[in-house]
Amino acid sequence: MPAPTRPPTRHHHFETGTYKPSGLFLPDDEYGRALDALVKGCVDCLLTNEKGEILLGLRKHEPAKGTWWYIGGRMRPGETVEETARRHAKRDIGIEIDTERFRFVTTSTMNWEFRVQEPAGNGTCDINVVLAATLTEEEIARKTMCADEYLDQKFWSVEDILAVTDEKVILPPIHISAKKMVWSEREDAMYAAVARGADDAEIARLARRAYEFA
Repeated sequence: MPAPTRPPTRHHHFETGTYKPSGLFLPDDEYGRALDALVKGCVDCLLTNEKGEILLGLRKHEPAKGTWWYIGGRMRPGETVEETARRHAKRDIGIEIDTERFRFVTTSTMNWEFRVQEPAGNGTCDINVVLAATLTEEEIARKTMCADEYLDQKFWSVEDILAVTDEKVILPPIHISAKKMVWSEREDAMYAAVARGADDAEIARLARRAYEFA
């Protein structure tokens, strides 16, 4: 079997025929009823600086109000996950990121106790795709913050994220995603070593290093 030349594709998008999104936007009362019946798709982003620190936002609204959470939000019909990530990065930090820069990290599901739409106590259920992208220093210097969504934004090291055990500060999905981000980066290094013909000892070392964060 030939050695892989690049890391495997971790997320697949398929289309059958031509899909034409309607552009329909539901008012809050109708959207609230939809949330009672459906699971919504969201794309969350781990946007990092060149040191690997992750940009998190202090959420202004439910879900996750008052906690440090991802940049991101719900998908729109017809979007790929990368297109959703690009749209939310533009909204949330004012930076246009090419879709090719996003890389898949992990998925999760969430059942939230509260939401914005009335009745707020009905909560909402999500399926989340988490992507990562690295911001340049120039992009970081000119980024802005969407005050409608966040009270603050700051970069966190992975170690600092994992050290926070208070779920009123950082929720478990952020811990898992931060670890999965490191794991996927290290796994990519392992695949690169295989592709260049590294010896078994180096590949084993890289595999062990990756799975420390699995």
